[in-house]
Amino acid sequence: MNFGYTDEEERFRQELAVFLDKHLTEEIARQNWEDKGVGPEAREFSRKLAAYGFLGMGWPEEYGGKGLPPAYDFILLDELGKRWGAHVPLDVGYTMVGHTILRRGSEAMKKEFLPKIVGGEIEFCLGYTEPNAGSDLAAMMMRAEDKGDHFLISGQKTFNTECHYADYHWLAARTDFSPQGTGYKGVSLFIVDMDAPGVTVRPLWTMSGERTNEVYYDEVKVPRERLVGEKNKGFYYMMEALGSERNQVFVPSRLRPVLNMLLAYAQETRYQDRPLSKDPVVRRQLARAAVELEVAEVVADHSRWLEALELPMTHQPEMTKVMVSELEQRLVNAGMRILGPYGQLEEGSPWAPLGGRIEWYYLHSFMTTIGAGTSEIGRNVIAQRGLGLPRG
Repeated sequence: MNFGYTDEEERFRQELAVFLDKHLTEEIARQNWEDKGVGPEAREFSRKLAAYGFLGMGWPEEYGGKGLPPAYDFILLDELGKRWGAHVPLDVGYTMVGHTILRRGSEAMKKEFLPKIVGGEIEFCLGYTEPNAGSDLAAMMMRAEDKGDHFLISGQKTFNTECHYADYHWLAARTDFSPQGTGYKGVSLFIVDMDAPGVTVRPLWTMSGERTNEVYYDEVKVPRERLVGEKNKGFYYMMEALGSERNQVFVPSRLRPVLNMLLAYAQETRYQDRPLSKDPVVRRQLARAAVELEVAEVVADHSRWLEALELPMTHQPEMTKVMVSELEQRLVNAGMRILGPYGQLEEGSPWAPLGGRIEWYYLHSFMTTIGAGTSEIGRNVIAQRGLGLPRG
């Protein structure tokens, strides 16, 4: 079994690493976490990635890509993750939406959106969750009424994280209101301009200071050509998009910077006249995290291998999501114990060890086992699709 890259892929990785070390700063890596969203420097960095040939390597040439194996995109995501946990600045379009448009969108839709996604020019936000439909997305109630040449959409979405700076809403809404269209059977997917009349965005704040949003639709007119694929098939398309999301967003390498920070802290910090790195409890916690991170990378690589070869993916992306999100929580919990009371100090405090980053990661980590589907739902998927167990 070969876990390495081909010679060509390794050259790409090395060239990318040099580029990232020169052009990617921590400020750019973190801009999408702030109130303003992806700022001008991050958007410029996105365009640079494309201009230097690092975006779109695994995308079809007719839509602006290079037509190479998907492994190149996985290398891109891994190398970004090693640097402050960064990701593609306009990542919803690149890692989730674009792949679904490629599989299910009309030719006109592909030509309109894919070159701009590959060029690092536009961003999407996800419009799935509603007040009464989170992990159970089939319970969504937002209405999209078919008016022939357009749809008229009304309703509410919540926890739509990037809507305050995205260009387009990747929106799921109910289009079949008959008894036969209940649950997952009557949902469709749309691409909606965020500046369309009738769209209102209001902020929601997480305890780590990240902004997410409530989004309200008041009879928003959406042209029929912005319907993705077939009417009433949107739930199936969402499931495909979620598989791509788990493979390309829950990237284990993003936890490497956290582990490396804690390793450096333990080696440089003395407690009771000896380095923390000699404390058996600290050593055990860090060693366990290192082992789990190696395992998570193998699990993720297997799932991405299936996607790269266009083989069926059932429970494998869900395994990646559950494992990486829960590992993040265990890792930052260990960090808080290692830092002691000082670990509670926020960024900006002159006494905060490691710049207060562990405190921020600790607060942020609660979201990872909830967003994109809870761990409980994920385990149900693994049990049913992977192990053949009945519904609980």
